[in-house]
Amino acid sequence: MEHFNAVILAGGSGTRLWPLSTPSFPKQFLPLPNGNSMIQETLERVAPLTCADQTWIVTGQSMADLAQEHLPSVPPEHVLREPMGRGSAAAIGWAAAVLARQDPDAVLAIFSADHVIANVETFRQSLQLAYEWALQGSLVTIGITPTKPETGYGYIRFAEKLGEGHGHTTCRAERFVEKPDLETAKSYLADGHYVWNAGIFIWKASTFMAEMHEHLPDSARKLEAIADAMGTANEQHVLEELWPTLQNITVDYGILEKTRNLVVIPADLGWCDVGNWEQYGMLFPADEQGVRSVGHHQGFGSQNVVVYNNTGRRVYTIGVEDLIVVEMDDMTVICHKKDVQRVRELAEHHHKNC
Repeated sequence: MEHFNAVILAGGSGTRLWPLSTPSFPKQFLPLPNGNSMIQETLERVAPLTCADQTWIVTGQSMADLAQEHLPSVPPEHVLREPMGRGSAAAIGWAAAVLARQDPDAVLAIFSADHVIANVETFRQSLQLAYEWALQGSLVTIGITPTKPETGYGYIRFAEKLGEGHGHTTCRAERFVEKPDLETAKSYLADGHYVWNAGIFIWKASTFMAEMHEHLPDSARKLEAIADAMGTANEQHVLEELWPTLQNITVDYGILEKTRNLVVIPADLGWCDVGNWEQYGMLFPADEQGVRSVGHHQGFGSQNVVVYNNTGRRVYTIGVEDLIVVEMDDMTVICHKKDVQRVRELAEHHHKNC
């Protein structure tokens, strides 16, 4: 896989994991139970398929040094520092514009820095098949075979099988669908032709830039101008002048929902995007009452509780169920599991009033 380049998108803020995840230390840098951060695990999963000179990070200016600290093997000039967030189409397009100039056959494999994948060998096999299809000119996404009627993810419906290899099949992508309600999600599972949209993409840099010129032509021209200026005295000026004028749009809306060139590889990866406290808590072992604890916690008759204690203080719970308890040096957050998505509101309220 000589043309395979790993591109890690590390620009998220992770507000639903506040107060552990903050703008200055967002969730992709949080530790997993094995001690590695999520961004370190992201690169570790694909390290056997590539090399340091073919790994890239796209992240915000304020997080770039932290990303470099967590991934010291990535060359400093491969850390693309966005002056501000302009959506995933711009982030991926920048990497594609740079790589298209270095290698006409360069393939980008795009990964979010804050996902967890349990079935790593299966994942690598799906990437090998995706790489072969990308070299032939397809836009490829690896869709996650759903394990439950999840309402928190977008879905992709796939149609007929186009090919197979490495233990996986490639299918034609039919349409994207937004996060469904529970009944709709159940119907997707029953249908059997829907996968979770995990944002794992593989394609040639040149293929993607051609799609950008068709669907987002103004952004394509500006990203190529930014790439052309890199390594010159004018680099920073061009970046700061053009980047804020890019259309702020996701790659899904900007390109993938319009192209006829997208294929899906369904895969069972044991995938989770660790988007909230319940999902983060699930990474840690549970006792027989379903209690998951990090740091000191002692429960008396408590069930299905996540306690994250980042302090030297002792935390006790008695007879509570379905709660998240986050104990930090300067604050405590207690949340019912059904309201974990609302932690984002709390984070925004806190930052507005501090």
